[in-house]
Amino acid sequence: MKTIKLFFSTLLVVIISAIGMTSCNDDDELKDKVIEVTMSVSDNTDIMYPLFDDNKENPIECMLVMEDGVDQTWRKMSFSMIEGFTYEKGHRYKLRAKKTILANPPADGSAWKYELVEVLEDKEITSPELPVETTIKSEADIAYEVQCPIEKYSVSSPIFVDGNGKMFNSEGNERPSYKNCRIYLNNVLNMTDPDSVKFNSTTYMARYAYVISPLSEQIRLVVASGGGPMMKYIVTEEDFRYITSTMKEGEQLTYILLLANVYKKGIQKLALTFVRK
Repeated sequence: MKTIKLFFSTLLVVIISAIGMTSCNDDDELKDKVIEVTMSVSDNTDIMYPLFDDNKENPIECMLVMEDGVDQTWRKMSFSMIEGFTYEKGHRYKLRAKKTILANPPADGSAWKYELVEVLEDKEITSPELPVETTIKSEADIAYEVQCPIEKYSVSSPIFVDGNGKMFNSEGNERPSYKNCRIYLNNVLNMTDPDSVKFNSTTYMARYAYVISPLSEQIRLVVASGGGPMMKYIVTEEDFRYITSTMKEGEQLTYILLLANVYKKGIQKLALTFVRK
């Protein structure tokens, strides 16, 4: 009888110990760590490559970021890495962000996640208008990427402009001001297209736009990353004054945006029309 009691007593101790160890393991389980950091974002960009792109065939334009209190060197980071932050080329930023250090990061991803808390500083350093090669004097001089032009992007057009410079879409909703309005490029690529995966690669992403203005013979090259080009880069201040002050009600101007990839090769041609309201 004593032997049986001793057996059950020992068994009870083992069970309790096992439960205790399990509780400890639960308490000691690795958890994500969240801290707040200050970050600098350069006005210059760089090129990075997807994780498994060993042959470096698909370059991706990216930001250069430096985190305060860490090694003071610029680190490459994708444009979408900081949730809630929209990068504009030619601008230098100071950000406050929430940084999540992942306890179990994915094998094919980053060990950190960032979420924008506040833009502390946004300073335009360089003009986003880039020099066009002297050989490009007309639309015919712009070389297209293989299998282009393709119908991948669309823009909301026309844009209605009144005499005070206020802008409205086709539904009558007011758009942001001239300096803050972005011309968003909507991806309308048919996903049933047999080449849809290829056409969504870097080679077929719009990073620049050649601007062909009805008021100028000069072709300008502007940045189109960040969702699309800013309107102030497409329409010069002089052109905008002409639209608001000289054009009569119902008159319209159409700009041609010849979208280009990271190699500045053409992808697709879009028309952006402005109508005097």
